[in-house]
Amino acid sequence: MKKHVAIVAIFLVLYGVFVIALMPANWLVGQIKLPSNVAVAGVEGSIWQTNISQVKVDDIVINNVESSLSLWSVFMFDPKLDIRFGDALISGPEGQLELSGLLAELTVENANISIAANNITQRLNLPIDVIAHEQLTINVPNFVIGKPICTELSGNLHWQNAAITALDEKVKLGKLSAKLSCEKGELIAEIDPKNNLGLSYKAQIKQGGRFSGSGYLTPGQQFPEQLKGALSFLGKADKKGRYRLKI
Repeated sequence: MKKHVAIVAIFLVLYGVFVIALMPANWLVGQIKLPSNVAVAGVEGSIWQTNISQVKVDDIVINNVESSLSLWSVFMFDPKLDIRFGDALISGPEGQLELSGLLAELTVENANISIAANNITQRLNLPIDVIAHEQLTINVPNFVIGKPICTELSGNLHWQNAAITALDEKVKLGKLSAKLSCEKGELIAEIDPKNNLGLSYKAQIKQGGRFSGSGYLTPGQQFPEQLKGALSFLGKADKKGRYRLKI
């Protein structure tokens, strides 16, 4: 009797694997509870190896997404995808991450992403026109997607060799970094105040990619000489020599 039960169990497991292996990738994507601001196009391949031509998050377009599904994670009833995306020859973010919680809370782990700095500055309501140069590097060990954006988040952002073009002149800013976290469902980016600009700032990123935040700019000895002429656009400094920043 036990032998027959074992044979039936093995048959059911093998049948389940066979059925899963034949499932098209677009069926799996249809089962994932994607946030309302996320759209997916051009899904091809199997659920084990999937190619997606484009993923759009708000107005940010991610190209050439490739994912592989872990067989072991399927048996553990928590499918996990290893994802790579982007292309050096195509504009848009590049990187890799692990995605789990496909049937419950979407969770991103071990994410390493590179994105053009100017994609961020274009979203800011700055007092002068600014073009940002170089790439931002985002490292996120853990990010649980929730409403409006997150329920958990730990990570950091680095802008190496930061530079901008303002008032028709390119200015080197040095290194800028920020800590990423989640507060009341909003993504928080808090800039490390140890920088050449004397910049301290805390930004909230809301649903739809909307920004708000506040902080101070306190020009010191390392403040770029080329930007001193633009300080008048920020108003008057307070008694501590700080310029109030608020978006």
